[in-house]
Amino acid sequence: MFPLLALIVFLPFLFILPLLLLPERHSFSVSTASALIVMLVVIAASAFGLSQGFPSLSFQQGYIQSIGANLDLELTKYSNIFMVMSAIVLLAAAVVAKSFIKESKRIYNMLFLLTAGSTLGVFLSGNLFLFYLFWEISEVSMFFIIYIFGGYDRRYAAIKFLVYSIAASLLLLLGIMVIYSGLPTQTFTITSIISQSASLPQGSQILAVVLLSIAFMIKIPVFPFHSWLPDAHTEAPTTGSMILAGILLKFGGYGILLMFLMLPMASAYALPLAAIFGFSALYSSLVAIRQTHLKRLIAYTSIVDMGIASLGIASLGAFGIAGGLYAMLSHGIVISLLFMIVGAIDEAYGTMLIARLRGIVKNVPLLAYGFVFGVFALIGIPLTSGFVGDLLVFIGAFGVYSIGGIVPLAAILIIGAFLFLVIERAFLSTSKSIEPYSNPGMDIKLTIAFLSVSTVLLGIAPALLLSPFAL
Repeated sequence: MFPLLALIVFLPFLFILPLLLLPERHSFSVSTASALIVMLVVIAASAFGLSQGFPSLSFQQGYIQSIGANLDLELTKYSNIFMVMSAIVLLAAAVVAKSFIKESKRIYNMLFLLTAGSTLGVFLSGNLFLFYLFWEISEVSMFFIIYIFGGYDRRYAAIKFLVYSIAASLLLLLGIMVIYSGLPTQTFTITSIISQSASLPQGSQILAVVLLSIAFMIKIPVFPFHSWLPDAHTEAPTTGSMILAGILLKFGGYGILLMFLMLPMASAYALPLAAIFGFSALYSSLVAIRQTHLKRLIAYTSIVDMGIASLGIASLGAFGIAGGLYAMLSHGIVISLLFMIVGAIDEAYGTMLIARLRGIVKNVPLLAYGFVFGVFALIGIPLTSGFVGDLLVFIGAFGVYSIGGIVPLAAILIIGAFLFLVIERAFLSTSKSIEPYSNPGMDIKLTIAFLSVSTVLLGIAPALLLSPFAL
């Protein structure tokens, strides 16, 4: 069969060649073409997997066979959700990039293609060697996107991002090596690890759980490992924030799921992990209401949503896991929409300070209504994907942790109330409205429509992706 998974992962890397050969003015066209083709192949791969069952698509190629490090790609019911999410976010980021990146276009698009291929590779990796390799590539490319194309304090934010990323990567590598060395038949293949997991020594499992949990909590991120995220988002270019929040944060959530699948001892730590995730969501919602900068506000809502989604996974039930994954899917799409709109507001008004913005609905109604829709989807209004994810998360969490499982609902109420206050003051209030310097182009308008339709479609028909789960 045609290697669809290999095409999805390696096509962005292959597009670097025409990017380097063609004149720089074609750079954004090359990236957009790559993202569009990947989107079409992702639809085909997802449709095939859903019709034939998972895992029905895989790709194997020998690499360092003596240690079991091969190029293994596999599409599972879990990775399928993240693959679709990544394709949507990458296409949106590619289409609007020309509105936000004004210089060094070739370098930016090369970094974008590296990030695109590596992020897809993380979710489709069939072994931990490849998972770690793609994880590292995506971290390095995102560091340079922030460092080169970010705002005034981009260097500080990029270095802070790198320090936390290195810490997470080191812990991840150590955790992988603990698992590898403890297996009776040493391998990096995830399915083989799962089949041998009962034979892993208890001490090795506990050590691996500790190492991997911290690594993934840094990436999600959760309190107290979260401080890098608001700084990174504040200084990153708009498209960098779209990809960072929309895709890279999901590495941590997906990693937590893999940890529970691979290590039987991990289930013994589900309750304390769930408590950490729930507390992180509540804490971040309280910090969010003190923000005066739109980007920092949206960054803290990411921590809230990722904490709630991770809580669902930590419930370990069918509803909780499916809800956690779907909540991450929804968050990836909706947060990309919000960051893009905030970036367009900055381009139009020259500021993202909430106190300075007035009357956006009067002068740029598309951005105002798009932001309102994004907030609705973020807090889980029915007929949006966010509603499906949150509903399943709290059904699963309540079934396992009783009342404690739904306490983080308060975080959604807090953040929702504050976001609506911001909407009333900065977007809908027409008193002392300020005139924009420019209006969004057609690429912004099309992307708002694309992400909004995706959110509603996945809210109306969640069975498109959730049918393989036993709900």
